[in-house]
Amino acid sequence: MTHTKQRAAFGLVTLLFFIVIAGCGTVGGATPSATSSATPSAASLPISDGENAELFANGNFAFIQSYESSPDACKTQLSIIERNGKKALLADVSNGGTPYLAIDVSSLLGEDVSNLRSMEIDVETTNPDGEFYAVSGTITALSGADRLQGAPDPWSVYLAAKNPNIARAALNETEYMISGAYNMFIFSKEVDNALTGGAGPTNFIILGIRFYGENGAELTLNTDAVFSAPEGFGRPDRSNLLETSGETTIDGSSGNSPGGWGQAVAITTIHGGGAFDASVIAPGSVITVYYASESAPELILQSWSGGEGLAKAAPAYVNDSGTIAQFLYDDIITAFNSNDLEGLLDQLYAGDTGEKLDVYAMSVATVTGGDTQ
Repeated sequence: MTHTKQRAAFGLVTLLFFIVIAGCGTVGGATPSATSSATPSAASLPISDGENAELFANGNFAFIQSYESSPDACKTQLSIIERNGKKALLADVSNGGTPYLAIDVSSLLGEDVSNLRSMEIDVETTNPDGEFYAVSGTITALSGADRLQGAPDPWSVYLAAKNPNIARAALNETEYMISGAYNMFIFSKEVDNALTGGAGPTNFIILGIRFYGENGAELTLNTDAVFSAPEGFGRPDRSNLLETSGETTIDGSSGNSPGGWGQAVAITTIHGGGAFDASVIAPGSVITVYYASESAPELILQSWSGGEGLAKAAPAYVNDSGTIAQFLYDDIITAFNSNDLEGLLDQLYAGDTGEKLDVYAMSVATVTGGDTQ
């Protein structure tokens, strides 16, 4: 029986999942790999000469936070560096995963936030190996009391000759921000071509941020601002879930299904000719699925070597926001009619239960305690 409360509306975790699928550890795009072309000076970037030209001049960047609650997120290290005689913000993403940076627009603009119509970020990329790699990502507005998600605006740095570049985002009427609410932009990196050649993730440097009102008038920023986080911001919704330790992500465990009881993820075990070691699904373990869907996923187990042909297990626990599902070892072996997963399980699937399903990651962990509600 699934232990869950009434499903709430999608929270910030789900919103951010829709923003970024791939990330620092994901390869995408058909753009060129490394090039050793000289990176132009950041001073050549057409940066505003207005009062916000040196956003980090006082060394403060407390209005920006790394958002790390999504299972694919980087533990992004933020620090002030000197860049061409000016202070800039380095985002070090060498830990792997997808970097999400939340920019607190309300704290930066105050009452003027309701006049905001567009923004720009001066972004430079840098890789530890000294080579240039094309990268791209999105900027997404979360506006109003409910932090409604706007349409993502793409940004990219695809050419060494145009590094740094300007990332831009514009608000339409449905995305206008409201004074007194937790308004923010989420800046993320989706594609990193450094990974195609086996290089480490590409870091990025924020040289400046500008906000504009009607008719392109630049808005004044409070450069002493500190991030004002809504309750629960930056933390995963672990409500109604079991406490675990030693969580390990299963390789190749992301994918999607359009609905209709299809499979979003298919993982072949070592026994079935693949790479996944099914012996890690052991007594006391739990498989966790991080997802976005109107209904919780199911776990499907298949054997073509003498075990159960096709077996399905329902999640034992689902968090309140409907973004994380946990499947217990006991339920898995009961459905499979055997505890010999290493010797009989050939393929493991995450399947939808009639609704469109996006799976962002699957993991195996050891249960250490009861649910966290």
